[in-house]
Formats: sequence, structure tokens, C-alpha cells
Amino acid sequence: MTTPTAHTTRPDTREMVVVHNCFRRQFAALPALVRRVPAGDTPRAAEVVAFFEELATALHHHHSSEDDLLWPKLLDRAPTDAALVLRMEEQHERISELLSLAQSQGAAFTADAADGEPLAKTLTALSAALGEHLGEEERHILPMAEQFLTLAEWQEMGDRGRASIPKDRLLVFLGFILQGATPEERRMFLSEMPFAARMAWSILGRRAFRKDYRRIYRTEPAAF
Repeated sequence: MTTPTAHTTRPDTREMVVVHNCFRRQFAALPALVRRVPAGDTPRAAEVVAFFEELATALHHHHSSEDDLLWPKLLDRAPTDAALVLRMEEQHERISELLSLAQSQGAAFTADAADGEPLAKTLTALSAALGEHLGEEERHILPMAEQFLTLAEWQEMGDRGRASIPKDRLLVFLGFILQGATPEERRMFLSEMPFAARMAWSILGRRAFRKDYRRIYRTEPAAF
């Protein structure tokens, strides 16, 4: 096994927990958003389903980066934990199945906004499966990543995740990530960003996020 020798070469995985918490919050909120769509209101149904599709795409890329860049390294470098890594892969497959079902149901719901309950139930199951997976990953996988991955390898995963988000949505997504974070987590997350990105968030991003949040949730976000 190869372990980084210097503490400064080891990843700081706290940033991923902040991202996980964003996924937890937004996926948990989706069933209620679907159920509150008035019968026959297809524009509102399309708006809610489009938000789900954005989250689903972000989660897909998040998991794909782990499938391609994390699991193989851990299987190679921490063979005694192979069963755990394989369980993570199986959980990804289950989440992918629920995402596919929800996307199919979402297309039907967008067409007529007649009955959102099947979609809401699938999204509830998806939120539960995702919560279980993220919790286990944080308890067991992230400590392994800190031990067995280099800083460059960890940063490659983050770079790939950010590259998957459309440029015109980056600041809005940042708002959703920061919204439910603690003040300490927000400072930590922002400190990892380039100065130009922090300025863009301060000048443009906060306003863009608040506008998008009001559009999706039909309420004001809590101040932060």
C-alpha cells in the first residue's frame, strides 16, 4: 500500500461533505415540490422537473468521477476494504436505477401535470437511498481517500465535477451549496476558490442564486 508521507499532500475531504449536504437537502425537498404542483399546471411541473433533472445530472457526474477516479485507486491501494468499495458501487447502481425511473416519470408528469404521486414516491425512495449512501461514504470512504489518495488525485475529482456544470449555472449551484452550510463551512469552501471566483460570487452569484431559489421554491431563501 502506498500512503502519502507528508500531511500537506493529503486531501481535505470536508469540501465533499458540504457538497453531499447540498444533495441531501435538495433531493429531500423534491417530493414536496412535486406534490405542490397544481393539477394541470404543466409550466410549473416542467419547472420542478427541470430542477430535478439538473440535480440528477450533477449527481450522475459526481458519482461517475468516483467510479472512474476513486474506486479503482482504493481497490488497488486498500485491498482489505474491497468489500466496502464494492458496496459503494452497488449503491451507485441502485441510485442510478431510481434516477432513471424518476426521469421517466418526470417526463410523463411534465406532459400533463395530472398525477405527481408516482414521481414523488420515487423521489422519496431516491432521497433515502442517497442519504444512506452518502452517510456510509462519509464514515468510511472519505477517511480512506485522505489516507490513500494524493492531493493531486483528489483535486482531479473536484475539477471534473466542476467542469460538468454549465458555466452559466456555476454561481447558482454555488449558492445552493453554500445555502445550508455552516459559516465555518462556507469560509472553508470559498477559501478553496480562486479570488476571481469569490468576487464573482460576491458581486453576481448571490443575487443570481436568490432569483433562482425564488423561482424554484416560491419563497425567499434564508439569509447567509
